Amino acid sequence: MFIYDPDKSYSTDDEIRADLKPMTTILPMILKKINIVIDTLAIEWITTTSKQSNSGDCGVYAIKYIEFLSIGRQAELVNGFHMPKWRRKLAVELYTIDCIP
Repeated sequence: MFIYDPDKSYSTDDEIRADLKPMTTILPMILKKINIVIDTLAIEWITTTSKQSNSGDCGVYAIKYIEFLSIGRQAELVNGFHMPKWRRKLAVELYTIDCIP
């Protein structure tokens, strides 16, 4: 399990591991239901991501990490430079969902 944390000063490695301990048990159980067997789930904290400058952008960062990783791009490319554009794009996408019959 890779942890992408752009605010590296917020939590220590031990705190992250403690917070994610339940996930290391639950996720293998869920995967077993679809015939994927994992004996242990390792946690790796990725510290090469950029730190966000606006505390309100954490949700947009999370969405962009998911988008980038799902198409095979590096999460390290997510940074504050494009954040205003990504915020507007997400707002338009959310708005148009309600507008489509």
